[in-house]
Formats: sequence, C-alpha cells, structure tokens
Amino acid sequence: MNPHPHLSRALMLSGAVLLAACGGGGDSGNSDAPAPTPAPAPAPQPVTWSGQVVLDGPIRNTVVCLDLNGNSLCDTGEPASAKTGADGTYSLSFTPDGATATASLIAAQVPGSLTDAATTIDAANPAQANTTQRYVLRQVPGKDGQINPLTTLVASGMAAGMSEAKARENAAIQLGITAGKIDDYQGEPASSDQTPRDNARWAAKLVAATLEHGDPLDLRDQSAPLSEAAGDLASLTYTDDANWFYRQLVQIATTASPGRVRDVRAGETAGSATPNAQLYANAYLTPTGWIRCDASVPIAVTVGNPSRSVYCGTLAQGGFVKTTSIAGQSMQSVIQNLQSDTSSNVINNGVPTANLLSKLATATFPSGSSIRRRTNFGVTQPIYVNNLNTDGRPQSEATTLEQLIAAKPDSAVTLSNGGGTLNLGGGDTSAKNVRVAFTGTTSATTGTVRYFDCDLNASLAIVGCTRTTSGTYRIETVSGVRVLRFENQPDVPSRNHLRVYAEVKAAQSVPGLVTGDWIYMARENKAPLPHAFSTANRLSATAWQAMRTQLGI
Repeated sequence: MNPHPHLSRALMLSGAVLLAACGGGGDSGNSDAPAPTPAPAPAPQPVTWSGQVVLDGPIRNTVVCLDLNGNSLCDTGEPASAKTGADGTYSLSFTPDGATATASLIAAQVPGSLTDAATTIDAANPAQANTTQRYVLRQVPGKDGQINPLTTLVASGMAAGMSEAKARENAAIQLGITAGKIDDYQGEPASSDQTPRDNARWAAKLVAATLEHGDPLDLRDQSAPLSEAAGDLASLTYTDDANWFYRQLVQIATTASPGRVRDVRAGETAGSATPNAQLYANAYLTPTGWIRCDASVPIAVTVGNPSRSVYCGTLAQGGFVKTTSIAGQSMQSVIQNLQSDTSSNVINNGVPTANLLSKLATATFPSGSSIRRRTNFGVTQPIYVNNLNTDGRPQSEATTLEQLIAAKPDSAVTLSNGGGTLNLGGGDTSAKNVRVAFTGTTSATTGTVRYFDCDLNASLAIVGCTRTTSGTYRIETVSGVRVLRFENQPDVPSRNHLRVYAEVKAAQSVPGLVTGDWIYMARENKAPLPHAFSTANRLSATAWQAMRTQLGI
C-alpha cells in the first residue's frame, strides 16, 4: 500500500503539467496520426424465453409467439414455440431488438374437436376443448413466465396507459384477489362446477369467460373518484298506470373506488305508493346476522370489465358486461325481442306486455341508449328470506325449530290437500310442489323425513299429494342463527336454490319483521356452477330514463 497516496497523485499531476508545457509531445512528428477506431459494439445475442400457459390447469396444443405487430396472431417470421404439451410449458428463442422490447408473448385458445391437433385443452378438464370461441391469452410486454387470464388483464391495462405496477394493483382490487397470485395461482384450491371458490384461480376463469364471450377487457383505476350517477334498469314490471314496480342501480358518489351502488326501488299498488316494507321484502343471513337489504345497505362494487360485487354483505358475484346500442330503435320492438329469452329478460318477465307496449306507442330510444347484457357468476351461497311479509310460519305453530318439527309429523299428513306438510318450493313443472314432513328424530339436531310430490290447480292450491322418497334433516348454527336443512330432497333442476327453515329471534331485531320470535322459510343458493350462473339484459340509464318518461312513472 502506498503510504502517501496524496503525494503520488500530486507527482502525477505535476508530470502532466510538464508534459503539457513541452507541447505534450507535439514535436514527435505524430500530430497527423488518425484517431484510433472504436471497437465495434458486440452483436445482440439470442435469448430464450420460457414459461407455462395456464387457465384452470396447464393448456395443451397452444403455440406461444412474440406478437411483434400486435395483431394477436402468430405471423410468419415472429418467434414462436412448438405446441405446448400436457404440462403447458413453452420455450422460444429470438435475437432482441427495439421491436421485441415492447412486444408481448401471446397464446391463442382455439375451439374444436378433441381429435383436432389445433384444439386447446385444459388439463383441469381434458374431456373437451377449453373454449367455444377463439381468444388470446397475453403476457405483459417484455416478459416471459406464466401466461394466463390474469396476466392478460394486466396487459390490457398497460395497453391503456397504466404502468405495470399500477395495472397489477388495479387488477387485484377489481377481481378481489391478492396481487401476488397474478403470475401463479395454481397453488390455490381448484373450483369445480359443484364447488365454486372465491379465489384467484376462480377469478382467472372469470376473465377467460369474458374473453370467450367476446366482451372487451376493461381494467380501471380503482382509486379514481366516482360521481353520483343513475345506472342500469335491473327490473321492471308494468301492469298499468296504477300498478308498476321498477328497480334501478344508482352509483353512490365516492372519493375513491371500489365504489358502492344503491339499490333503488319504486312502485305503485292500486294507484298508491308501494310501502318500503313490500319493495324491500327480503333479508340475508350475513356473518353478523340477518340484514334487511333496502336502499340503505349499499352494494359493494368494483368498476371495469370483468368486475366484482357483494350484495347485502354476503352474496359475492363476479361478472362481465356486453353493451349493444339500441339508439333509434322502436321501444316496442326492443321489449318484444327481450321477451324471447326468459332467462335474461328483466322487463315484464312472465307478465302480460299488452298495456306496456300500448303505452310505449311509437316511441324510439334516443342516442346513447343500449342494452347492457350482464353475466354473473356467484361464488357464495347465502341463506336468505325471499319475502319477509309472507314466508313466516304462524307463531301459534312454532317459534323454534324443535316446535316446527313436532308440528309436522308424517303420521298427521292429509294427502288430499297437503295438510301437515312444509313447503320446499316448486316442482319440475308449474303445477307441482315439493313438500316434506318428519318421520323421526335420531338426536337433538338430526332426524328423518318423508318427501311429497303435490299437484296444484290453476289457483295454485294443492289438490293431492303422493309420498315419494325419504331423507334426513339436521339443525345447524350459521352466523349465529339456527337453520334446518334437508338432505336428499328431490332436485328440481330449474330452481337455483334449496329451501331451508330458520329461526329469527326478537333480539336480532331485523327491520321489517314483526316483533317476537319467528320461524321463516328461507332459501339457500345451490353451489353447482349452472345454478350460480345468471344473465340479465338491462336497459342502460339513458334508455331507461327515456322509457320511464314515456310510461309516465
């Protein structure tokens, strides 16, 4: 080590000064020598990108390519992998340049038969193609790794101008997941048609369903403020000028979303305003007990497509929207077209339309009017009372579940009119009713039952019952509430719920309930995916306001 570093530097500097004073060697005769040629920059070296294509499970038969021109196709000359195998892995090599730095890896999902080598197949469901319509999964620009629906949503946000970090943050909030799961959610429990799960793996399937339906992805800034705004028409029943009901969703102003939506309902019965107790007649069993879901209980929502909502603090749903313009179209023709699909129609569904169509006359929808087709998938199965006004059992019959069981023994049933049975809902036709009575107790909370198939007349009165299968019951406590469930009850495929009976105590003080202890017939949504799926063709706020003005309500 040099003990005098400062001195060494000083000597070096003085030498440089002396050299400069002598002309820097200018008398050596080399003043005209050419400057040395800089060494050429090393040529870019090929790189290899690899990863896995995943939806619910690994995807087989897809080709991953670097989409240099952004047309969502694997064109000739673009770096591409071989078709993925059963594990969904891919690998491709290319020489990086300016174009590759901003390009994204894509993986097309292709419909077809299992015998077609181009058909993409999800390892989670290998018995069929993983899509009915072609769409593309995408990674964010400049990256390899897992390509899945969640990375595709993030990439869509970046294409709209978000930074990657902001797009990831918003995607997590919009779908109700953890941001760390976006690149790999395979460790989470898988959903099935029988058991939907509220996790990132399920959220990825929701994004994939949005793409498969051809609906645009829309990743929104979930921290942006929202203004008060009228929303879609959720439902309308118009009998005449003196008897009508509508339900509209209204965005609540907030300084930052995720936002909240108010469920606004109004109506007239025999020319008088329908009381709130009838407009908001249901109650949901939430983690904190029963809640009557009126306009004071906001619906938590995220913005964008797909998005997420939680109704009444317990019914969690994810869904997406496809918007179709109806500007300039006849109101009558639009309403008539909506009647053709009872599964998605929300205007006079099952109710005569003659007076409604007559009132609409020749009116047309103004500019900006649209049908917003909302597709929802429920991921929770809450228990709820459908009508607080009509679904309570007489207090003289029972105020506890044990009293209800004792009041309905199979030995006392009258088959001619169903006397002595409990209602479990409609049967496989509108002229049928499923009912139950009790055949014995096996413990303090369990026992056996007999089911009945009952016929209804035109007035929906029971005109005869037949004993069918047997089953069991059990009493459970759910969110602090005692609930009576029935096992092995006859399945009615057209119904998306099962019937249960629940205690409602006076101490729970549910608004809208008569004071005292009650037993209510309630409903519990079925878990299987076909029942958790719903569609609704809603009028946009602009279209509904125009039609409401025409109706004079």
